[in-house]
Amino acid sequence: MGLFKEGGEHQIQNLGNDKYNLTISIPENDDGRMARECPSSECSPGYFKVTLGTGITENHTLAYCPYCRHEAEPNDFATQEQIRYAKEMALREAHKGVQDMVRNAFGIGASGKKKLSEGFVSMEMTYKPAALPYVHRPFEDEVRRDIVCPHCTLDQTVFGLATWCADCGEDIFLSHIEAELAVVQLMLNDVDRRQTQFGKRIAAKDLENCLEDTVSIFEAAMRAIVRRAMLMRRDSADQIESSFKKLGNAFQSIDRTQKELNSLFGKNPLDEEVSEKLKSAFEKRHPITHNLGVIDRKYMERTKELEQEGREIRLSVAEISQALSDVKTAISGTYEKLIKG
Repeated sequence: MGLFKEGGEHQIQNLGNDKYNLTISIPENDDGRMARECPSSECSPGYFKVTLGTGITENHTLAYCPYCRHEAEPNDFATQEQIRYAKEMALREAHKGVQDMVRNAFGIGASGKKKLSEGFVSMEMTYKPAALPYVHRPFEDEVRRDIVCPHCTLDQTVFGLATWCADCGEDIFLSHIEAELAVVQLMLNDVDRRQTQFGKRIAAKDLENCLEDTVSIFEAAMRAIVRRAMLMRRDSADQIESSFKKLGNAFQSIDRTQKELNSLFGKNPLDEEVSEKLKSAFEKRHPITHNLGVIDRKYMERTKELEQEGREIRLSVAEISQALSDVKTAISGTYEKLIKG
């Protein structure tokens, strides 16, 4: 008798020479997503999730990392936790096999007992196997940036901004930017309701948060585009890291963004009209972030606005909604000129 019993929930197959094939099903998350991990040790963060049943569902022979586009067979993207789970499930089946081998060796039936003699003196053998080892479900990280690929419809979740679809390998960077901007727009759409329910101060804070998120999306997108453009022209890792140290928070300012892009690439890919509209919105972020939204002299000097020092910055849903549209245009244009051009 072999160590493993053929068939069963793991579809066990005896391959001969003490080799077996087991099919271990990895449990999905509560929301139906499956964790994946890039096989490349150099990739960071390398961790993402996909919704099974979306994307390429037939003849799927290659999968891709959404961060570095490393390609490999889909099974090669198993996480370390999933590998641990599969090994422990196989070991659990081995324990079952050992218990069956002991029962068979001593002829013990399903009751776990065997009579050795009867009569005036009766003897009985009892076999009580140890409890099978408990196998914990794979522990997976929380990842909450969802993006649906417009090319193959894979529903995937990533850290930060994804560049590639995990199923078809197509460029989905701008689709991810649109999804992030759409989240902010949904928050804006709810400001009037929250003002009615919670008051003007909460609504004002919502507007401030939406503006900060808009600037953050622009900054993150520009950093991702610049890094990719530098990699494409084969800048060394040291050159890239040195440049990013000098950049600092330059992409929080439209003027500094234009200056740094021109310095790095010899051209300013930002549309001038869009840039002028964004400058005003971006400058309002400074007093919001550093001075509780109160206008200070630094803001007045930078914007030349006829505002009164000590008063609070005025924001509107329409203003931030326009900024979202302009940010989308600015990012798309920069992407086309530095990456696609």
